[in-house]
Amino acid sequence: MYQQQTLANGIRFYGEYIPQARTASVGIWVKAGSATELEQENGLSHFLEHLFFKGTETRNYKQIAAEFDNLGIQSNAYTSKEMTCYYVKAIDSKLSEAVDILTDMFCHSVFPEKEVEKERGVILEEIAMSLDTPDDLLMDRLSEEFFAGTELSRTILGPAENIRTFSRAQILDYRSKHYYGENIVVAAVGNYDIQKLLAELEETLKSVPSKGEGRKYVPEIDWKPVKKEFCVHKDIEQAHLGIAFPGPGIGDADRYAFSILANVLGGGMSSRLFQKVREELGAAYSVYAYPSMYYQAGALVIYAGISAEKTELVKQAILREVRGLRENGISEEELEHTKTQITASYIMGQESTSAKMNQLGRNALLLERIIPEEEILANVQNVTLKDMQRLTERVLQEEAMCTGWVLPQE
Repeated sequence: MYQQQTLANGIRFYGEYIPQARTASVGIWVKAGSATELEQENGLSHFLEHLFFKGTETRNYKQIAAEFDNLGIQSNAYTSKEMTCYYVKAIDSKLSEAVDILTDMFCHSVFPEKEVEKERGVILEEIAMSLDTPDDLLMDRLSEEFFAGTELSRTILGPAENIRTFSRAQILDYRSKHYYGENIVVAAVGNYDIQKLLAELEETLKSVPSKGEGRKYVPEIDWKPVKKEFCVHKDIEQAHLGIAFPGPGIGDADRYAFSILANVLGGGMSSRLFQKVREELGAAYSVYAYPSMYYQAGALVIYAGISAEKTELVKQAILREVRGLRENGISEEELEHTKTQITASYIMGQESTSAKMNQLGRNALLLERIIPEEEILANVQNVTLKDMQRLTERVLQEEAMCTGWVLPQE
């Protein structure tokens, strides 16, 4: 059973009550990520997310961690390009305690200067680790190049030079601009008392202001991807290849066909890329494709980890599969098998209250609606061969393809 309510300060609540569940997951979602940052602010959303765990007016960071652990509560947070989420998962009898700690962190964190400096060092290490991880480095650069000129090109961690210079005052100013009622969604899934939970949220979140200056996403961006290729050399053994094609955003009617396309191309062991590149050619251990969808746009991303002497062999094999898919489409049998795979994967994932909460929260924040499970599954089943042919022509455009390499140093 789905529920929707708006709190007094404009925070929107979306819930799915599952009485047979023994757990409940609650997340606070803020429309603040790297895509809402200005160039000089890049990295602030993620920096701020880290600091919410560093102490409140009544709990220091050790007490926060101890209370979560002692009550068996799972807690975490993450930042993406379009949003930041803070969440807890607890057994139903401990949900009130979990929500109390979560909302205390969200509303009453004090951001001690000492903790700001400590976390600055942690994030700089996180950036260094990302730069030393070839596939992470590749995907960040691929996104930067592919979405060049748009907000989506900015990395989530931000550049190290920004992190080194952010002051506590800048961090708090960014929070005041983006963390306001109309820019926030609370999502809950599982076994909970709706009236009790709403009363707790109304009380504990009442200090959040209703208005702010957060940036609004426009439905479309003035962006035309162009064909380009880049290369980064690192002291590594293996070569890493990434390819991006333009795709639909999460509000686009083609998003279900887009998921099918990515699955057919590189979603599993029976996918075209896995069968060709790994099974037939024996040229890669890891090769896959996935759909990356944002509010304004999306990308079909292909990845392969290969030995340096096989780079051209693998690239051409991938392009032959892409061209074959564009020119010849997929068979009815392939379409039906893929629908079954996607349906099964979705249903299995929905057995977790935290997974359901993540989907509900993202849709509520960006699309401002709950998309019921029945609607999602029906939309997958309703995709036709004609839909797939139209989508492959829309997506698999080599003139808009961005290719990236991370190669061993010569």
